[in-house]
Amino acid sequence: MVRSLTRFVYTSRGAFQFRTMSATWADIQRLAADFQRIQLTESSKKLSENNCVELISILINSKAIDILFTTDGKEYVTRNHLLNEVKNECIGREGRVSLYDLAYTLNVDYEHIESTVSVIVKQGYIDVLCKSLNERLMDDGIVSISQLAKTWDLPAEILNSLVLVEVGSKVDAIRDGDALYTRSYLSAQRNILRAMLCGLTKVTPIARLQSELQLTNAMFWSLFDELDTMKEVPGKIVGARTSNHCLYHPNIYTVLVKQYILKTFLQEGILKLAVFKKLSVVEPKVYMKEILKNTAYSKLIHFPSAIISIKVWDEIEAAVKEEMNSKSVVDVRLYMPETVQSKADIEHAVSSLIKNNEDWLFVSGTSYLYNCQLHTYAMMALDDLISTRAEEITSTWGKQKTSKKLEKKQDEDWDTAKSKKSRGGKGKIMKQILSEESTSELLITLSEEEIIKELKRTSGIPNELLEDITDHIRTKAETLLKTRTELLLHNVWTTSVQDQKRAHAHLQETLSALYDNICIFEYGASTFEDTVADNLKTHLLRTLCTYFANHVLSYISRKQNIDTLNAKARNETIANIESMESRWAVEKLFAALSKKDLEAFHDAVFGVCSSAVCALNLKMPDKKQRMELIKTYENQLVSQLRECTDPPSGLLLTLLILLARNEKIAVHASGKFVSHLIAKVEKHPETSVELAELLTSSQKMIISSMHSKDDINLTAKLNEKLLALIAAVNGFEYLEKPVFETM
Repeated sequence: MVRSLTRFVYTSRGAFQFRTMSATWADIQRLAADFQRIQLTESSKKLSENNCVELISILINSKAIDILFTTDGKEYVTRNHLLNEVKNECIGREGRVSLYDLAYTLNVDYEHIESTVSVIVKQGYIDVLCKSLNERLMDDGIVSISQLAKTWDLPAEILNSLVLVEVGSKVDAIRDGDALYTRSYLSAQRNILRAMLCGLTKVTPIARLQSELQLTNAMFWSLFDELDTMKEVPGKIVGARTSNHCLYHPNIYTVLVKQYILKTFLQEGILKLAVFKKLSVVEPKVYMKEILKNTAYSKLIHFPSAIISIKVWDEIEAAVKEEMNSKSVVDVRLYMPETVQSKADIEHAVSSLIKNNEDWLFVSGTSYLYNCQLHTYAMMALDDLISTRAEEITSTWGKQKTSKKLEKKQDEDWDTAKSKKSRGGKGKIMKQILSEESTSELLITLSEEEIIKELKRTSGIPNELLEDITDHIRTKAETLLKTRTELLLHNVWTTSVQDQKRAHAHLQETLSALYDNICIFEYGASTFEDTVADNLKTHLLRTLCTYFANHVLSYISRKQNIDTLNAKARNETIANIESMESRWAVEKLFAALSKKDLEAFHDAVFGVCSSAVCALNLKMPDKKQRMELIKTYENQLVSQLRECTDPPSGLLLTLLILLARNEKIAVHASGKFVSHLIAKVEKHPETSVELAELLTSSQKMIISSMHSKDDINLTAKLNEKLLALIAAVNGFEYLEKPVFETM
């Protein structure tokens, strides 16, 4: 590209000659050559560069010439030349180039590029675009502006400023947002919309209608309003037009819904509210009021999930009353229609039924109603429980109170001679209890759990009602329990003193006999060698002494079967003894047993005998008493031997009898001591050789029988030995019969 600053020629007359803008490019080239030639002449005849710039600026300002500066200000270019260069650049870049790129490439200001481009895009070009757009509209009826810009590869700004301004004049279309429509297309869409509206028989979302038509939201409503103005819309719009829930209600649908609802309600007497919602009836109550007469509407029963006729409700109420009269309890849910079974429906039904029946009660959160008479029935069902609990309270409380008073009385009288106690002393104690203690101080209660458990067992009342009924009758039941307890206490108080006397007397008798035996057995054990004596005393501690301690613990703790408790349970029982003195005494007694110390046991026994514990009168027997006890013991052993059929037991009894008879000692021993007992019996002078032989042979035979339990001959021999032992003890001579061994 050739740019020239030589359009101006300096003449000999000192004036510039210039050519107008109508000059051709050849003229410009010629002027440039002249200008260059002048510049090369002598310095006195040529212009400086500054003079040229100043001169050209004057010409431009006076509008004598029309040229453009380059961006750097070093060159000038004509508009025609710039126009050609812009066209060349467009062609060279395949018909599309950015204006900013042109300004940079051609080294001119952006505004000159814009001006040149506006010259290129002439009205004829716009007419071509409008013609093409009209043809496309004729084919499709609708054109998207954004899609059009993409197809023509034109910026949206150019399309909007050059083409779309012709809509309505050169472009036969109607614009709505991003879309262009032909009038014929809109007419066809209006006809389609009319057909759709006329053909619908149910409520339809407007959004669905819009999805079937290629129309913008505004254009849809414009066509709808046109049809509505022409009264060609057989329905109405429900909801805001801008809402996604806007609906179209055909008139025919309204008629069909009314017919269906009336028919269904007259046939079944029930209409679920879900049906109204499904039929697009927003306000069921208002709708029913519109389609029914005032009289009929006033008889409707409105439930949270349904509407019921008065006839159906009367049937339900009659059935419930019949069931209530027969059973005093009814499950309302069983009599409600299947379509009216929600929790809110049942609560509404229960509330309505109670209003007309004052004697009926309901259980919150359930579907049950029951008659007040059920409380009376429940009280009857609790009668056995109340009687049993009254007896338990009377027994436990009465014994505790009497025991405490007796202990107190015993403490007061301990220092006085027992002979001075009056015969009616304990009776007076009970009178003090009656006067000092009141049943109002008793904590007489029935727990909710035990009442419910008893009602489940005896009443047959539904489980859902038990908690509510218990709340109503619990106070009454406890009052009845208190009354019965008071009555029983008065009866028990008259006999409890005698019971205490008998229990204490029995304890005195039992422990006295036990202690006497323990003492004589201890004396008998001490006559043996040290090792055997220690073993016999240990055996005594494990048996009679332990039985003695268990009997004491049973009396103090008022618990039975103490001997069946393990060590842990026994210790817990001891720890639960209220009286500290009694607890210490019992602990000391069992500690002596654990240590296997008879001396400590005797000390503990006298601790138990104190007035603060058992108030017993125990003492060691003297020599005379000991002889009497040994004789009694011997007689008991002889009696047992006569009835004995077990050879091992017979041998042990024989040895114990011989020791009591000859040695004048009582021995408490088991089968493992037989060898030691035989040895002691043999040492006595009155023991014959035959008797010693009988004892020894019997022991050997018994040992053999333990290894041969099925030996019939051996068993027969043992029985003969037993008879011989019995005869020897009774002072007779027994001849053994020969026993023949079977093959």
